[in-house]
Amino acid sequence: MNSQYEHSFCEVSGTPFEQGVQMGRELKESIQSNLTRVYEKMEREHVDEKAYREFVNKNIRFFEKNRHDMYEELQGIAEGSGIPFEEILMLNIPAYFLADKFTCITQECSMLCVRAPATADGCTYVIKNRDMGSPAMEQALIKRTYPDGLQILEVSGAGTVTFPAVGMNSYGLAVTTTGFWSEKDPTRVDRVEEADIFLNVRVLLTSCKTAAEAVEFCRTAPRMNGLNVIVADPKEAYVLEMTADDMYVEKDEGRGVLYRTNHMVSDQMKGLNPPEEEYPSTHKRYQRIGEMIEKRYGKLRFQDLYRIMSDHKYEPNCICRHPHGDVLATTVSCTVCTLEDFELWTTIGNPCMNLRHAGLNEE
Repeated sequence: MNSQYEHSFCEVSGTPFEQGVQMGRELKESIQSNLTRVYEKMEREHVDEKAYREFVNKNIRFFEKNRHDMYEELQGIAEGSGIPFEEILMLNIPAYFLADKFTCITQECSMLCVRAPATADGCTYVIKNRDMGSPAMEQALIKRTYPDGLQILEVSGAGTVTFPAVGMNSYGLAVTTTGFWSEKDPTRVDRVEEADIFLNVRVLLTSCKTAAEAVEFCRTAPRMNGLNVIVADPKEAYVLEMTADDMYVEKDEGRGVLYRTNHMVSDQMKGLNPPEEEYPSTHKRYQRIGEMIEKRYGKLRFQDLYRIMSDHKYEPNCICRHPHGDVLATTVSCTVCTLEDFELWTTIGNPCMNLRHAGLNEE
């Protein structure tokens, strides 16, 4: 069996350092594979490794001071895996995501939240396709139990703690993000020693109990780059459009549907988008999610969400991403959080390939 599937789940507990040691031992092969892939990507895209390492070393100063629990977890990952700490940092300070500084952007994701009255059962679901460039990181589902009883489920690159794809905590809060990059909203690399590169999903899940708390946390969270964010609990749901300095908040006021891809939708923020002809994928994926939601509105179920995230209409600009020519983005995980049930389901890799289905009423 491919190591991607052998080492795709890990259950850890204890202090952050102890969790890191356990993760390092359990996911060692995948962590080493991810590190190799990072260096392959840097070499292929002619990344200035010296500048990259300088950036990592500066950002880790912020991380050590302000994210000390995670810093200890990284030390634990290094000890448990036997991989030098400096190399673990290369996985966790994701400078290779930054456009026009180190490399090009091939990260494309789609996310959706549906709840009553859009869903058939009245429950709340948050689902995300994580799409990454080639070579993409191996993903893993992690279940965490902290000494104070807090539990977190998250899907993230094996060996990484700084940019999970999606997660939920034992209070019923779910968080996920999609990237946003534009020359009109440049990355604030001058904040390298005072901010996260991206809003960190894990920080929200360890700091907040409700979606409303998460919104307020995001207002002042130091960051270098913008993102789209969905935060939801069984009672409320929001989508946030964030730049490095500003934030637009849309609350679900009763329709029960929130979704984003990799551009801004609000009147307040959409002027920052790159021209649509330069980035058709995000608009086509957004359009298709809306089309599929309307067909099943009020009757949406678990399988409908995976059907949406497995969709290939408008290929190559489709929701379920596969490499096409020079477009290297591929879906590396598809994850749904079922909030009222406190469950998280994920496919490692494309949902169309890893969650097989057939219907008697289909041709």
